Amino acid sequence: MTSILRSEGKDLPLPPIDLIAPSETETATLALGCFWGPDAQFGVTPGVIRTRVGYAGGQQPDPTYYNLGDHIETVEIEFDPKVTSYQELLGIFWRSHNPHKPGWLRQYMSAIFYHNDGQENLARETRDREFKRTNREIFTEIMAYKKFYLAEGYHQKYHLRQHRDLVKDYIMIYPDEDDFINSTSAARVNGYVGGHGNLRTLEDEIERLGLSDRGNEVLKEIVLRFSK
Repeated sequence: MTSILRSEGKDLPLPPIDLIAPSETETATLALGCFWGPDAQFGVTPGVIRTRVGYAGGQQPDPTYYNLGDHIETVEIEFDPKVTSYQELLGIFWRSHNPHKPGWLRQYMSAIFYHNDGQENLARETRDREFKRTNREIFTEIMAYKKFYLAEGYHQKYHLRQHRDLVKDYIMIYPDEDDFINSTSAARVNGYVGGHGNLRTLEDEIERLGLSDRGNEVLKEIVLRFSK
């Protein structure tokens, strides 16, 4: 974000979708290989409030992308349990990657980090269901959540960062990087430009995303291209 010059003019107001985000959420922590794609897919899922990518599952303190040690690329998902459930998110997890193939590096392995007994039970139940459905070995590890290390800024909302006009809007909305990372609007727009969501859903909520007129045009053009 900071590498792109701030546009001239007044700051944009906070996106309406961020202003109505619930204060009470639950967290799912999942690893599906490279974290850029899952960050986008879950970001546009109904009920998801914010996403972050980072590293979990290892012993090395303070991992970085180029010094990851034994950690795994992971996406942390905060969601509203009144809109979606942990079980529904696990359904997306199992459908969105290949858990039958071991990661060629530990960094890219499949894993579920449970936060409580209920999440652990659902993780194991859905894993057993997937095994019965496919009759194939599953390499997904299910382990207790211990610590999540936030990845470097350039990994956060990676697909969104590839679109300069949209990034300019978010610099005017959220000059602070942490606020950008935690934005519901940024999570959803990252999902749309990552090839998820659809034009009808976008049209229903685009005014709540808080983008400029130019930003809205760019976002619609991107989603239209994916729709063809």
